[in-house]
Amino acid sequence: MNTNAKIVRATFWTAATYAASIVLRFGSNVVLSRLLTPETLGVLLIVNTVRQGIELSSDIGLAQNVVQNKSGGTARFLNTIWVLQILRGVAQSVLVFASAVWIAGLYNVPVLAFELSAGILVVGALASTSLFLMHRNMQIARMSLFEVGVDAIGASIAITAALLSPTVTSLLIAAIVSQAMRTLLTHLIAEEPNKLQFSSEYAREILQFGRWIFLSSIVIFLCASFDRLYIGKVAPLALVGIYGLARGLSDLPAAMVARIGYSVIFPIVSANQSLARSDARSKVARVRFAFLLAAASIIAFCVSFADVVVALIYDARYHDAAWMLPILLCGVWLAILCSINEYVLLGFGKPAYNMIGNIIKLIYYVVFLPLAFQAVGMVGIVMVVSGSEVGRYLALAVGQKRENFSFIRQDLIASLLFVALVALFSWLRLVAGFGTAFSTVPLEFGWLLGRPS
Repeated sequence: MNTNAKIVRATFWTAATYAASIVLRFGSNVVLSRLLTPETLGVLLIVNTVRQGIELSSDIGLAQNVVQNKSGGTARFLNTIWVLQILRGVAQSVLVFASAVWIAGLYNVPVLAFELSAGILVVGALASTSLFLMHRNMQIARMSLFEVGVDAIGASIAITAALLSPTVTSLLIAAIVSQAMRTLLTHLIAEEPNKLQFSSEYAREILQFGRWIFLSSIVIFLCASFDRLYIGKVAPLALVGIYGLARGLSDLPAAMVARIGYSVIFPIVSANQSLARSDARSKVARVRFAFLLAAASIIAFCVSFADVVVALIYDARYHDAAWMLPILLCGVWLAILCSINEYVLLGFGKPAYNMIGNIIKLIYYVVFLPLAFQAVGMVGIVMVVSGSEVGRYLALAVGQKRENFSFIRQDLIASLLFVALVALFSWLRLVAGFGTAFSTVPLEFGWLLGRPS
C-alpha cells in the first residue's frame, strides 16, 4: 500500500471512529446537562481541569517514544515504558491527594472531589502499552474502534451514575470505574503482557527524547486550561459550568483533527524522516490540502449555526452557551491548522517549536484574559480565547519553514475559504430573517456575572 493510500485509509478510520466518539460524547453531554445543575458541571470542570493539569505536567512523551524510537517495538523497551508510566501515575496521584485541601479551598469546592480525582490517575497508569504499539504499527482501525468502545462504556457509566445520584461524588466514582474498565481492556487486547522490567539505557533515551515534551506539556496544559482555571476563580460556578459546556463543544472538532495528526501525520512523517524533505512533503501535500478544505467547510457551517443547535437541544439554564459557541468555534480553525503542523514537526523530532508557540499563547492569556474580563466580562474572555492560537501558529510556521516542510499557501487558501463560507452562511441567515450566529452576543454583560448592569 503506497503512502497516500495509507494516509487516506488511516485518516478515514480515525475520522469515522472519532466522529462516532463525538456523537457519544455529545449525546452524553446533553443527557448529563439535563440531569445535573450548571453548578455541578462547574465543579466537575474545575476538578477535571486540575487533574488533567497534574497529568500533563509530568508528560515525558511515553507514547511518542514508542512511535519514534527505533527500539519502540521491542518487549524490553515497552516494559521500561510501562514501569515509567506506573511510577509517573503514582507520583501524580500522591500530588493531587496531598494538595486536595489547598486546591479545594482556592476554588471553594469539596475536598473529596479532588481526593477521588487522584484515584483516576493511579488506575489509568496501570494501563498496558498495547495502544502505543498499535499506534507505532499504524493499526489505526483497531486502535480507533477500541477508543470508541471505551467511550461508549464511559458514557453509559456516567449517565447511570447521574441517574442514581446527580452529584459530583457520584460522577467521579463513575470516572474511576470507567478508567478501571479501560485499563483492564488494554491488557486484554495486548499481544504480549507487560512485565516489571526496566532498562536504564532505554530510560535515558526515553527521558532525553521526552524532555522537550515534558516542558511543552506543562505549557500546553496552561494554554489549554488557563481560561477555565481563571474563570473558575472569578465567576460563579453556574457560569463556569455554562462556559465549560460551550468550550467542550468547541473543542470537539479540534480534538478530532489533533487525533488525526497524532494517529496519522506523526507516524507517517516519522517513518519518512530519511527521505529528502521535498519527497516527504509531496507524499502528504495533496491529502493534507483536501482534508483542510473539507475541515474549513465543516467548521464554517458549525460556526454559522451553532447557536441554533444549543437553543434547540439544551434547556434554558444553558442558553447563554449559544452566544459563546460561535465565537469559540472561530478560533477552532487556527487550532486545527496548528494541530496538523505540530505533528509534522514532532515527526521530525522537533517539538521545541510547539513549546515556543505555546509559551507565546500562555503569555497572551496571562496578559489579556484579566484585561478583557475587567473591560467587558465574559464576552471579552470568550473573544480572547477565540484569538489565542495566532502566536502559536506563527511559531509553528517558522519551524516548518526551517525544516523545508512548509504549507503556508495551503493554509492561506483554506483559511480564505473558511472566512468566505462563514460570511456566506451568515448573509443567508440574515436575508432569511433569522439573524446571524453572533446576533445573540449580549451588549450588556454585567448580568452574566451576577453584577447589576
